[in-house]
Amino acid sequence: MKQPKYLALFLAGTLVVGGFTPTFVAAEGDTTTVADVTAPAAPVVAAPFHTSTSLTIQGEIGAKAEILVAGKTYERVIRTNGEAVFTMSPQPVGRVIDVRLVDASGNASAVTRVIVAEDPAARPAAPVINPVDNSARAIEVKGTPGLAVTVTVGGSTFNGSFDANGNYRRVIALQKVGTVLTAQAKTANGAISELVKSTVVADKVAPSKARLTQAVTTLSNGIAGTAEPLATVIVTIDGKAYTAPVMSTGKFVLPIPKQPLGKKMSLVVRDGAGNRSASETLTVQHALFNNFHRVSDEEGNRIVVHKEVFAADGSTRYNETFAPFFFERPTKASMGFLLQYYAEDGEPLEFEKLRIRVGSASYVHTIDPFDVDYIEYDDGTVDETYWFIPDAKMIAFIKQHVRPENRIVITIEGYEYEFEWALLGGEKRAFVQSLQYAGY
Repeated sequence: MKQPKYLALFLAGTLVVGGFTPTFVAAEGDTTTVADVTAPAAPVVAAPFHTSTSLTIQGEIGAKAEILVAGKTYERVIRTNGEAVFTMSPQPVGRVIDVRLVDASGNASAVTRVIVAEDPAARPAAPVINPVDNSARAIEVKGTPGLAVTVTVGGSTFNGSFDANGNYRRVIALQKVGTVLTAQAKTANGAISELVKSTVVADKVAPSKARLTQAVTTLSNGIAGTAEPLATVIVTIDGKAYTAPVMSTGKFVLPIPKQPLGKKMSLVVRDGAGNRSASETLTVQHALFNNFHRVSDEEGNRIVVHKEVFAADGSTRYNETFAPFFFERPTKASMGFLLQYYAEDGEPLEFEKLRIRVGSASYVHTIDPFDVDYIEYDDGTVDETYWFIPDAKMIAFIKQHVRPENRIVITIEGYEYEFEWALLGGEKRAFVQSLQYAGY
């Protein structure tokens, strides 16, 4: 009579220790050796999740479990409790694991196959689809940084991953209202989030007006600025329309023919849904318009100053300044000149005379001390300023002698001493261009 498996193993172990090879007796008095040809039953394997770090195998005590994972075979022995535990690293969803048992006689069981499943408790957070309308040329999805994401737009599928800020963006063609959008995140181990759905909605909001980088002048052969990304800018001149796309960065450049001073044109922005911004009228400006700042005070008074000498708020760029400016708008009648000295030591010059010297030629302007303004700051420094309207002789001198290639020296004669400096290239350009802008 055949012995139970566990008893056979016990006898085999005893015989090996005793130095004998185990044999099995078929019947009393029969000395024929009978081989064990009965294969173990197929093992029972607990279905693993993608987060599992071990695999529990149940089967015949003492049998060897062979575990095939990712092309490699591992072995464990079924212990007296009828189980073997195989420790492993987490496996990706869908990975196949094959397990079989082999007894001491070499008999192999049928293979038990398990497939790594997704752990419902460890699904990644569902992504969020930003609203998409029928003028949008991109879809944006937010999710967990680093995770893969699959996005569908109608019948198109896109695969990517969330960046370090948890954003995914994909440029798309214009979509019809009602087009279905989906997004689903996926971990490196294959766990997938809930499938999120959305639909394309109608865009009923008109875009904002475009903002120009610079005014259109008589020298302009194009218009540049910013507008709603991926919209279209339209400029109409004498009934003819010129169009250009707005880049995804919101910038655009629209080529146009050069236009005469004072020419008017209209500018609108049209989005992908056909909505149009309010129309804006552009007027062609003087060729030098963009070289000057226009600064207004709280009372609405405005001055026009050259950008190479003055900052956008109207303050001067240098400690010593002698430069032209305009009241309200650039004309001969509205031109003035500013003389400024910044006394870091707190000792003003107390202006008395201004001298402009170019080579051997010079022009002198006498200053009334009562027309000089002083501003003392908390740090003890003093700002001394004086402005005046030039006479015809001064304008004639500047027109004749102030050139970019000439050395122009400005001297301020004070009550006790004088101070002089040479104009820089930008300051000389301010002189030349201001006179041109005024019409000299």
